[in-house]
Amino acid sequence: MDDDSSAIDADTARLLARGGAPAPAPRARASTWRLIGINAFMFGYGAWISSFAMVTLPSESTRFFPGAESVALGSFLFIAGASQLSGPWAGYESDRTRHKLGRRRPMIIRGAVVVVPALVMMLYARTNYEEAYAAALYYLGFTAAMLALNVMYTAATGIVPDLVPESQTGEANGVLAAMSAGGACTGFLYTFVYPNLGSLYWFYIALVFVTVPITCYSANEPSTLKGGDGDIEGVEGGASALDAAFSWRDLASMYYISPRDETQKSFFWLFVCRTFYYTGISVQVFLQYLLRDTAVKSDGTKLVAHEPAQAVAFLSVIGQLSGMLCAYPAGVLSDYIGRRAMITISCLGIISVYFLFIYVHKMSDITFVGVYYGAVNGMFLSVDYALAIDVLPNREQSARWLAIWGIASFIGTSIGPTIFALILHFSDENEDGTTAQSGYTVMLLIGAFWMVLCASGLVLVKPRRNISAP
Repeated sequence: MDDDSSAIDADTARLLARGGAPAPAPRARASTWRLIGINAFMFGYGAWISSFAMVTLPSESTRFFPGAESVALGSFLFIAGASQLSGPWAGYESDRTRHKLGRRRPMIIRGAVVVVPALVMMLYARTNYEEAYAAALYYLGFTAAMLALNVMYTAATGIVPDLVPESQTGEANGVLAAMSAGGACTGFLYTFVYPNLGSLYWFYIALVFVTVPITCYSANEPSTLKGGDGDIEGVEGGASALDAAFSWRDLASMYYISPRDETQKSFFWLFVCRTFYYTGISVQVFLQYLLRDTAVKSDGTKLVAHEPAQAVAFLSVIGQLSGMLCAYPAGVLSDYIGRRAMITISCLGIISVYFLFIYVHKMSDITFVGVYYGAVNGMFLSVDYALAIDVLPNREQSARWLAIWGIASFIGTSIGPTIFALILHFSDENEDGTTAQSGYTVMLLIGAFWMVLCASGLVLVKPRRNISAP
């Protein structure tokens, strides 16, 4: 037995000694259709998160806070990022859960029960936006929705390492990225066809009722109610239970990665690189403002009224389609040439996109930039998760570690929008009151710098896989 197997066995023994729920044994090779079903929730999650950041929140920020929309948007994105701090707690609870539905599905269902009323609350607030309480109510609903979605996402990320063989990690992540991109594409397409944002909230709610049952049906986890000694004592009918050995010390450890521990070192540096990436990619949430202030139509006039939002929706649709087409091949290819090579290529592609946005202003040309951007971003999304699984310190506690990994996007999507919002808020203005090109140039150059840091930091990530990564 090798050292990694010994470490896993020891971790599993300690978990069982505390009465924790054992992880399901990896199953036989999963079919592509089952992988699609398992990742159905990711389709909905892609639609929620992408259209929220790119279309819904920029428009709602202007609706609630005209004249200070960039700062308002930054605050919304900070809340969205901060909600991911609930991830390690959700992972800890999911790893310890004993339920007839397994470890992951109960958390997904509980999150769905919260997110639907929260979306209804947001819809009510934006409909009555002129009321004094509307903005506060919207913030409250948004916070609850983001917390619930993050709990659901954390549990969902644990399904692949639990149920899919390690040899299929790249393929499974390719399917996950394609489903996420497909959901985002669907959300943007809906926005493009129906620019009235009020109906979009009903679309979000419908996604909950469609995707959650499909994922729960496809992720047919074995019951974790039966331990080595049979049914859990005191659980009538074997319904559900939590590991009684709750520990605040263990929970606190969920938020820590050691840069010195040999089993955690690579995971730590991947966390850092992911933070850099999401800080740099946060430029995209200000795309609606960039197009509004710098883009021109074929007749030389600027975009007005709903046109910036529709332009972002259109670019996002073609970008997500491009990313969806690239995601699966990139995931499979990474199984052979290495994850780090694919992520490096993606970072270089994003950098070139930012330089193009500095000099390209015609909407007809920006369309091609959107296709290119979607391809290189889809490449990152298809490989990022697979690399995280490759360097997991302990695969038996995958939800716990992947939740910490998810916090990297919180840090990035908090730092990035804060920096970029302040840059745009204090930038020079044109005569019509719009932000000058110089402000967007600074924002794009700083975004490119974060991508350089991400690609450079990958040299410190050492996957434990027999592939010839650089």
